[in-house]
Amino acid sequence: MSLLDKVLSIYLVCFHPLSRYPGPKLWAICRLPWAYHVLRGDLWHAYDRLHDIYGPVVRVAPNELTFIAPETWQDVYALSKTRPQLDKDPKAQLKPLISGADSLFTAVGDDHRRIKGVFVGAFADKSLRDQTENIHDTSTAFIQRLRHEKVKGQGVVDLHRILGYAAFDLGSDFTRGESPKTLEKPNEHHEFIHNFFMHATVGTTKTCLDRYWPLGEILLGWVTWATAKQRKANAKDSWARMERRLATEVSRSDFITPVADKISESGTKGTMTKAEVLVNQLAVLVAHSQLTTIGLATTAFLLAREKLQLDRLVHEVRSTFERESDITVTSTKTLVYLEAVIQEALRINHPTPSSMPRIVPKGGLSVAGHFVPEGNIVGLSLYNIHTRPENFYKPLEFHPERFLDKSHPYYDPQFANDRMDAFKPFSTGPRGCLGNKLFWAEARVLIARLVWTFNFELAEPDSKESITWLRQRAWLVCEPKPVKVHLNEAW
Repeated sequence: MSLLDKVLSIYLVCFHPLSRYPGPKLWAICRLPWAYHVLRGDLWHAYDRLHDIYGPVVRVAPNELTFIAPETWQDVYALSKTRPQLDKDPKAQLKPLISGADSLFTAVGDDHRRIKGVFVGAFADKSLRDQTENIHDTSTAFIQRLRHEKVKGQGVVDLHRILGYAAFDLGSDFTRGESPKTLEKPNEHHEFIHNFFMHATVGTTKTCLDRYWPLGEILLGWVTWATAKQRKANAKDSWARMERRLATEVSRSDFITPVADKISESGTKGTMTKAEVLVNQLAVLVAHSQLTTIGLATTAFLLAREKLQLDRLVHEVRSTFERESDITVTSTKTLVYLEAVIQEALRINHPTPSSMPRIVPKGGLSVAGHFVPEGNIVGLSLYNIHTRPENFYKPLEFHPERFLDKSHPYYDPQFANDRMDAFKPFSTGPRGCLGNKLFWAEARVLIARLVWTFNFELAEPDSKESITWLRQRAWLVCEPKPVKVHLNEAW
């Protein structure tokens, strides 16, 4: 180590504006430990161990702090009249490879407000009502596909894979106006779930390596070369699908409906370019397919593992409806325990457990009672804030009862002191997830139909795969893992 390096290390540990915050010295000196865990896909688990040692706020890089206090949501992510909206850390952004345009996830400032303003109507209540028939049809195809898989697998079915097909069919219809109907093609095996995860892995790896020039550019060059033919074909197909949807009048609202008459290559306020429409269409499709699949697969896994909670949900669903056809987007809103089950699954294993870094604005910022000077990075990990004992009692155990009102017969007072203000699976503020209502509509119907129609349990509850199922790696999103269950008709 040179004299300059020694001086810099001493400055970072002893005199940097964040030097008063606790954390391991090596993490304070450089980002190599952080990068190591990003590349391993276990950064939030590393953060969890650091919070065990150092407390509710930890310095995890020379210029970055991570928090677990529920107040962080309000101080960092929510709207405020006294401070500007905090920008995302640009070095943590996954830049799109198609057309170079920004999506809702990567745009900042006025561009983000412009794009969101155009698309917000796609996620309004009317659009959701217009998707109801599609959700019901897909749920029927989902049950039929499970019956086919049950016969083919001699009673053993991978729920993760079939839930993924359902999410992709629904997401495709919503974003592109047409569904590939993968659920109705039992003789074909579809790799898009793993392909999406591969893209997330490569993208996350690149943003990590971008901090160590020219490693990020080398990776990008290799990926660009290795995937050139496939990307060209994908881009051609995506452009064709978008043009086909724009040229088609549909009888119900979808993702493109509010955009059709607002396309302008000038990109002025209230409009979007075609490139932006395409990138956002693909971004929403990927996010919907990946996140919905992981959320529902986690719900199915936990129910298959925990007999008490499954029995309680089965009783709620089967005592509420007389016929399977009674299970609809509207009717499932009354299933309080079902909602609690899905919430608890999102809490224990959020599909995107990664941190959400924001840049502290000019003048500094108070976060959960801690002043942070301007220019530094602050944030939280959804996995950490949702599973810390400071916020939730028995945080790693599956207890939907924690989300129930006192008047509910399954209410359990041992969870009365849980910090429910820590639980925000769809984030909050201007960058909160617009698609949460669509997710809830799909999730309620698919899980309700599943427990109405079938009895199920883990096929190999004592296997290493089952025991370690929740110990997932993630590069932006959790890795796909099978949920193999014994499936039997309930009626």
